[in-house]
Amino acid sequence: MACGESPRLAGRWSYVGPPEPDQDQLSHEELKSAAVAGVRWTTAGRIAIEAITFAAAIVLARLIPPSGFGEAVVPLILVPLAVIFTFEGFGSALVQRKTIDPAHGEAAMLASILTGALLTSLVVLLARPVGEPLFGQGPARLLVMISPVFLLAGIGSVSRSLLWRRLDFRRISLIEMVSLGIGSATAVALAAAAGLDAPAIVLGALCGALVTTVLLLLAAPPPPPLWHRRELGEVMAFGLPASGAGMTSVAITNATLAVAAIRLTASQVGIFWRAFQLGVVYQEKISGIMIRLAFPVYSRTKDLGQLRRFHERATRIHAAVIVPLLALLIVVAPDLVPWLFGERWAPAAGPVQILCVAGMIAAILTGYPQIMLAAGKPRALLGFNLALLSLYLLVSWVAAPYGTTALALGVVAVHVVLLVAVYGFLFRRVLGIPVRRLVTDLLPALASSLLLLAVAFPAAELLRNAGAPVPLFLLGVGVAGGAVYLAALRRFFPDVWNDLAELTRRVLPTPTNAIGVPGVRRTAQSAVGGT
Repeated sequence: MACGESPRLAGRWSYVGPPEPDQDQLSHEELKSAAVAGVRWTTAGRIAIEAITFAAAIVLARLIPPSGFGEAVVPLILVPLAVIFTFEGFGSALVQRKTIDPAHGEAAMLASILTGALLTSLVVLLARPVGEPLFGQGPARLLVMISPVFLLAGIGSVSRSLLWRRLDFRRISLIEMVSLGIGSATAVALAAAAGLDAPAIVLGALCGALVTTVLLLLAAPPPPPLWHRRELGEVMAFGLPASGAGMTSVAITNATLAVAAIRLTASQVGIFWRAFQLGVVYQEKISGIMIRLAFPVYSRTKDLGQLRRFHERATRIHAAVIVPLLALLIVVAPDLVPWLFGERWAPAAGPVQILCVAGMIAAILTGYPQIMLAAGKPRALLGFNLALLSLYLLVSWVAAPYGTTALALGVVAVHVVLLVAVYGFLFRRVLGIPVRRLVTDLLPALASSLLLLAVAFPAAELLRNAGAPVPLFLLGVGVAGGAVYLAALRRFFPDVWNDLAELTRRVLPTPTNAIGVPGVRRTAQSAVGGT
């Protein structure tokens, strides 16, 4: 089928509801409205998701020992990798391109399914001969168990890209909420009723991936997988380096965990995994709101100047939300960790406090891969990430034998290097963002959080000495530190304070918060039961 010869097919898979010709050329205000609407729906979805998954994490921590989590660490890395190899490799080009033809979707669908099937087969074939010598017999079996996640991600990749292209954040949020909720419930049920430990965690993740794919296909039916040589080449010209950059990003995030799985005992791996989750990964639960919006919204900006302005404002707001939460976690971790997860997880408290610093830096840098992709620079991002991955592996390999504390310090050191490199090299040379932006992005959240710590540490010591119950202890420290932080932000950084206040007003669901983006509102209204 030649490009452009299937108007009926284009109408079937390109959009849901009326045609949306203005989606590719949104004005600044329309992009702003779409971003705010996306924050509203993504935030609502995240609150529901995290309430479910965090409750499940607490239950699983009391049902499954640290060694069980340690065995599941490496197999779980394949879950984000599956999306990277398929969606980033083939679907992301459908989001980034200003215009797409039916043949682009058909070619991307074929390539993503074949890639998913190939990767599933490779994991099954290599899990025992390669995985078992590196990680042990238990993790090798779990690698085989999780392997279908690649095929599932391949089947749903084009549907995912269509939703992103439409800026249909409402539907995306609902899909994530349902799939993660079902996956978490499955893991808890298998651990409680069947007595499984690591397999319960892995099967819960696989169940969540299956539900995600089914819901994506129902929400945005994809085109048939067909061969189009020219269009596939155009998709892959962006998708392959984007996939490589995404793969290295996931590898960077999980490199330390993979090294720990080789160099430490399963129990130590479980302890470090818990600390890494609390100090670094959990902040990404909130960062995921920005990450989810960044690529599709940035891709609709008119030029690099507009893209830089969007990124600067988003980064300052994001840091102002995340950094104080991690500062409070540094103060309360010794009391919070054993109270939430049980006494056997108490050794994770020290590494949590250290890794919170890495989490703060990660919060400042959230979205830098998306801004590079939206600017059409996947190759520069890939090269940068490869260099960073090499450093991460080297530092982790050297630090791991000295225990979880040394490994946590190594992670912080790499994040410091990453912060300097992103602002000193990547942003400055590729995007023309001056190095001084590091100060303007970092200063409001960091300075106000230092004042928070100056109040929160004495308040925590006072409450401990008074024998306050943990819930009252957490409330007291949070109120004292939070009040000082907000007062400092309002007094010394009014621009950031005003941005936060405006965002809060616009995100809260009120009758006046109508979405003013042509097509976006129609899609949101038809997301659930409105078609």
